[in-house]
Amino acid sequence: MMKKANIYDVAKLADVSHQTVSRVLNKHASVKPATREKVEKAISELSYRPNQAARQLVTSQSRMIGVLIAESNLFGPSSILNAMQNVSRKEGYSVISISVLAKSRDSWREGIEQLRNLNIDGVITIALPKEIVREIEQSLLEATIVLIGSEPSKKFNVVNMDNGTGAKLATQHLIDQGHTEIFHVAGPKNAYEAQMRSIGYEEVMKESGLVPRVFPGTWAIESGYEAGKEILKLRELPTAIFCANDHLAIGVIKVLHEHGIQIPGQVSVVGYDDIPESNYLTPSLTTIRPNFDALGKAAIDKMLKQLQQVAVKEAVMLKPELVVRKSTASIKTRKRST
Repeated sequence: MMKKANIYDVAKLADVSHQTVSRVLNKHASVKPATREKVEKAISELSYRPNQAARQLVTSQSRMIGVLIAESNLFGPSSILNAMQNVSRKEGYSVISISVLAKSRDSWREGIEQLRNLNIDGVITIALPKEIVREIEQSLLEATIVLIGSEPSKKFNVVNMDNGTGAKLATQHLIDQGHTEIFHVAGPKNAYEAQMRSIGYEEVMKESGLVPRVFPGTWAIESGYEAGKEILKLRELPTAIFCANDHLAIGVIKVLHEHGIQIPGQVSVVGYDDIPESNYLTPSLTTIRPNFDALGKAAIDKMLKQLQQVAVKEAVMLKPELVVRKSTASIKTRKRST
């Protein structure tokens, strides 16, 4: 079996000291470009892989970033996580993701304890309630913290999608098509993103002299289905429904179809997130498209700069866009319900 190359083998091939190889591995700015190129070429030729445990002893850094995430099965959080993993890998960091149950304090603490045992350099949270963020801050005193999809904070870097603007785009789209009876199926009441989407919807409705009507929900398809059943119990149906995510919209569309309600002939439906399936529904779903890839990259960028102590803490807000498909139509073209 061929012996694995070590840092001294790399140094010998590149004709530099092993300290220089270490500086290249740790991305020190003091290394000249030509020297860096020689070392990287030697690393490639020898298929050298640095010993992470040894590097941690020297640098006091694990080069591991922990991610605490709830609802990891949803398209948005999983897309953000994927983007972060791709970027961090190129920068020589590993991302360790741990799923927690947002409603279970025991689950939070187990996840936080697991990160503590891994001696991670930083923690990124994805769409976690402020109670969990407070627990992380108190438990992982040495870790750098970046928040995604959380309330703005002067203590931490926060990267958010502008959910209020997204909701306004969705609601205004329906108003521009002549709809005045527009209901909103909301996400979890303790989720910051859901709160902002509800606020955006209500603001546009009130600015237009219309009465908002909000039905509580979670992020699940089943919740949209149940909300749809409650809406169908009303004497008068709305002409449009804006859902806080695409899964809710799928549930609403299913129950409307089951009761012979035509979409968008009788009721227009708008979702949020632009999941891959949304373009293949019948009808294809009008929705709000956040840039989850940009969100993940921005969060990792903030984390790495903070670890290098070159970042000012700030809130980054990214803009979503409206994607118009077949599930919405002008009020003039809709059919009267019998």
